[in-house]
Amino acid sequence: MSHTIALSAARRRASAPFAALRAVALTLLMLFAHGASADPAAADQRLAITKQNFTALKQSYTIAKMQLQMGQPTPAGVSFTLAKAQAQQMVANLVTLRNDNQHTLDNGLYLNGAAQQQAVNYTDVAKSLAQQLQTRLMILSIQPTSQLDLVLADQSLTQLTLKMTQLEQAMIAAQQ
Repeated sequence: MSHTIALSAARRRASAPFAALRAVALTLLMLFAHGASADPAAADQRLAITKQNFTALKQSYTIAKMQLQMGQPTPAGVSFTLAKAQAQQMVANLVTLRNDNQHTLDNGLYLNGAAQQQAVNYTDVAKSLAQQLQTRLMILSIQPTSQLDLVLADQSLTQLTLKMTQLEQAMIAAQQ
C-alpha cells in the first residue's frame, strides 16, 4: 500500500511541470482571445471620438455662418479656421477608424461580414468627404464671404453627416 501511495505522489510531482505548462498556455490563449475581441471595441471608441469631433466641427461651422450673417467676416474667418482644424482632426480620426475596421474585417472579428465591409467602405467615403470639407473650410478661412465655397461646404457637410450615420449603422450591424 505504501508503494502505491509513493508511486501516486511521484506521478503528481512529475506531472506538475506539465500542469504548469498547461496553465501558462491557457492563460496565453485567454489573453490572446481577450485582445482579439477588443478590436471592435477600439473601432467603437474611435467612432465615438470621431463623432464628438464632428459635432464640434459642425458647431464651429454654424458659428462662422452666424457671424457672416451678422456682417462679421473677420471673426467668421477665425471660426472657419477652427472648423478647418477640426476637419483635419476628423480626417486623422477616420484614418485610424478605417484601420480599426479593416483589422476587424481581416481578423474575422465580426458577426456580419457584409456589414463590416460596408463599414470599411463608408469610412473611406467619409474620409474623402471630410478632406473635401477641410479644403472648403481652408478657402473660407481666407475668403469667408465666398458664396460658392459656402454652398460647397454645406453640401460636403450634409453628405458627411449622412455617411457618418451610415458608417455607425454598418458598424453596429457588423456586430449583431
